[in-house]
Amino acid sequence: MTGAGTTGRRLAVAAVVGAVVLVVVWTQRRDLTDVAHEVHLADPRWLLALAGALLLWWAAWTALQATALAGVTRVRVADLPEIARGAVTAVALNSVVTSAGLAGLAPMARAGRRRGMPRAEVASGYLLAATVTDLGFVLVLVAGFGVLGAHGRLTGLDLLAGGLFLALTAGRVVLTVLAVRRPAALHGLLARALRVRAWVLRRPVAEPDPARTHELVEAAELVTRRPARAVPPLLAATVVDVAGVLMLWAALAAVGGPVDLGLALSAYVLASVAAILGPIPGGVGAAEVGSVAALTVAGVPLGVAVAATLLFRVAEFWVPLAVGGLAWITARREVAA
Repeated sequence: MTGAGTTGRRLAVAAVVGAVVLVVVWTQRRDLTDVAHEVHLADPRWLLALAGALLLWWAAWTALQATALAGVTRVRVADLPEIARGAVTAVALNSVVTSAGLAGLAPMARAGRRRGMPRAEVASGYLLAATVTDLGFVLVLVAGFGVLGAHGRLTGLDLLAGGLFLALTAGRVVLTVLAVRRPAALHGLLARALRVRAWVLRRPVAEPDPARTHELVEAAELVTRRPARAVPPLLAATVVDVAGVLMLWAALAAVGGPVDLGLALSAYVLASVAAILGPIPGGVGAAEVGSVAALTVAGVPLGVAVAATLLFRVAEFWVPLAVGGLAWITARREVAA
């Protein structure tokens, strides 16, 4: 199918999502009239806490990339500003491009090149960071669900979202194992995935790039050679998700919702899984619906749930997207100059 056909299909998906949102807004219009009022009257102290959690989130992303790189190559203090710019740009690109997190390799490779790091080592560090990102979420998930379960507050919705995420994480682990032990099987799996993608999008079948597959194999071998090197980036990845929960917690409290970390954790997990499974990159629409659903099921009024979700998504998605996009544009201009 032509590019116009693919664009048309994406527009159709967006139209369906938009129609569903409009129906929800219309049927719940009385409750939603309070959303703007709740946001306008948000508690400045909790908004400051939200900003602090966002800064912690950014610092954790930078630490994740820096410690992952340090596991495979030498990282100096002077490299940190460039790594920080690459990290925020990688987050932004991964938010808008459906690539299983591989889109972010481009800005990190550029950051490594500017600091004289070999691309193979940067790719290995990035693969390590991408792998422990999911594992960090799993740690937060297990710890949080353990606390909720101990207090009898674990719901079927929580278990469903957690199960879906664990299944996705297991799939990524399988890919890493295949890359190390059976590169030919990995190549075949990627080829089948591309054929399925071509069938769904009605595009010509594309073959996997052997150079990219070889790069993935080398990176996976380097990552798995010494598993202990994954501990520092794993801790940083855990802080990323802890900061995400704190952002939603602060956003909920800012608009008059319950000051409840357990509730924030449930909503964060459901929003994250919905974002991964959503049809639109970045989970736009799906993440919001997931968060609002988790909050309203717990008894939070719809207007408060929507207001809290909007504040959370501005901090967790739109602000990093804007900053990362600006960093990407600035880096491209510097290269052009």
